[in-house]
Amino acid sequence: MDIKTKVIEILEKENYTFSQLASHLHMSEDLLSTELNNKTLELRNLEAISKALRVPLYSFFRAENFKFDYSEKPYYINRLWTGDDDNKTELQLTEEISLLKKIITLKEEQLIKLKG
Repeated sequence: MDIKTKVIEILEKENYTFSQLASHLHMSEDLLSTELNNKTLELRNLEAISKALRVPLYSFFRAENFKFDYSEKPYYINRLWTGDDDNKTELQLTEEISLLKKIITLKEEQLIKLKG
């Protein structure tokens, strides 16, 4: 499955249109379609799609047999590993630790499902 097909699948599940996505990216539908088809979409635009749809960027590059599980919808995390850890407050670090614990719990649940 190519990136365009994955994007369209996610759009449909989230009740968005390709036209809305193109508008969000300040592109025409034709240009967005062409760039996805030709695999010439700039990484920043793919990242913008990832953020808009709240899916991790790597989800567009998963193996063919991977199915996106919408019941455990992943989310885009842009608050972690920003390189400014020395300037973070205790509250910010505590929130990040909490978020990381949630991610670990989700990953442990996925692992249990794989083993089960």
